Amino acid sequence: MDLTLLLPLALLVLMMVFMWRSNKKRTAQQQELRAKIQPGAEVMTQSGIFGTLLSVDEASNVATLETSPGVEIRVHSQTIAHVVEPKIEVPDDASELTGDTELTGTEPSIDETDVRDTDVRENDANDANDNDGDTSNDERPKA
Repeated sequence: MDLTLLLPLALLVLMMVFMWRSNKKRTAQQQELRAKIQPGAEVMTQSGIFGTLLSVDEASNVATLETSPGVEIRVHSQTIAHVVEPKIEVPDDASELTGDTELTGTEPSIDETDVRDTDVRENDANDANDNDGDTSNDERPKA
């Protein structure tokens, strides 16, 4: 078989496999979104309108959203782009979870690297302020 025919054929097969995979992933994402669309869910339409889903009529493809209290809009059910997941913020420490704001009696420890960094910064500031050329009090000669 001729190599010039084999290479384009291999590329064509590879392209078809990638298209099939991406189509399969997109179909799975759509099914996952449709499973999340239930009355009471907070949703966003493709045009960026946020609202609470009140009902979905599968026969006519109409979804009813409540955008603000008492305001209902009807949209095509395919325009629902995202189901808004509530963000749960977890505090850095457990004191905010328990309501205990008092310290446990332990003082914060000072890291040795913090002390060394402060000493280095103070020495650099002293060196910068010492511009008279006198090196008798310096620990190292200036270049």
